[in-house]
Amino acid sequence: MSQENVEEFRRVQAAYNEGDWDAALRGMDPNVVFDVTRVAPDGEVYRGYEGVKTFWRMLRDVFGELRNEPEEVLDNGDRLFTRIRLRSTGQTSGANTEDVMYQVITLHNGRAIPVAFFRDRAEALEAAGLSE
Repeated sequence: MSQENVEEFRRVQAAYNEGDWDAALRGMDPNVVFDVTRVAPDGEVYRGYEGVKTFWRMLRDVFGELRNEPEEVLDNGDRLFTRIRLRSTGQTSGANTEDVMYQVITLHNGRAIPVAFFRDRAEALEAAGLSE
């Protein structure tokens, strides 16, 4: 299952980057939860496919073009730890930006249910059960 989880994650990221949100959502449970409270000052929790689409639309409106580039993916059975490089071009300014974020994705039947976003690598590793 380990390699399957990693391949599915990469497929979802590729679909997102190509703008195929429906294909990306197929890798997620209908009850998916995106928790961005740790990474944004006014971070929220987005629930279900519509919530995730709302989050993605907000990102697109702010950043214009946004690509998620997985740099590290560690599989811990039912949880994935990921290091993502975010590359964006501002919708209004046209400025290029780059950032790093961590995700912990909990899987049920191979599909993402909760997805938690982190700024701190150690905190994300601990949440994934992979403390250094």
